[in-house]
Amino acid sequence: MAVYSKIKEYQTKAHMGMIDVSQDFQDVVMEASREKGIQNGTITGFTTGGVAGLTTLEFEPGIVKHDLKKAMDIFSPYEDETGRVIHYKHHETWHDDNGSSHIKAALLSPFITIPIIDGKITLGPWQNLTLIECDTRDRLREIVFTVMGE
Repeated sequence: MAVYSKIKEYQTKAHMGMIDVSQDFQDVVMEASREKGIQNGTITGFTTGGVAGLTTLEFEPGIVKHDLKKAMDIFSPYEDETGRVIHYKHHETWHDDNGSSHIKAALLSPFITIPIIDGKITLGPWQNLTLIECDTRDRLREIVFTVMGE
């Protein structure tokens, strides 16, 4: 079995900013195919840091700009109805304001694995691979891509 790895950086936006990284996954698969001959197997993307995630979703304005953030805020709101930052025990440890971010990230996943068939990632027509920033400020994130197969 052959293995190919690559790291790519992304500038993210705070409070559930999302980036469609589908083409980046496919580009890494094409590089793995050229360099290692991998045509079938899997690609895993892993985002470093404790408050970001990778998932699939339909990358359209309603869900990207509103719906997912609203849903995640039900489980882990950042501010109360008056605009004050909600206190989480996490804030006492690090003296920061991103306790809600850690909960959101825990509900997501830092990694995603996609099957590769004939040199292509296998996504449905409305499935986009998406990097989601849960932190309370913009960040520079990495995705570590690993392609394994033959």
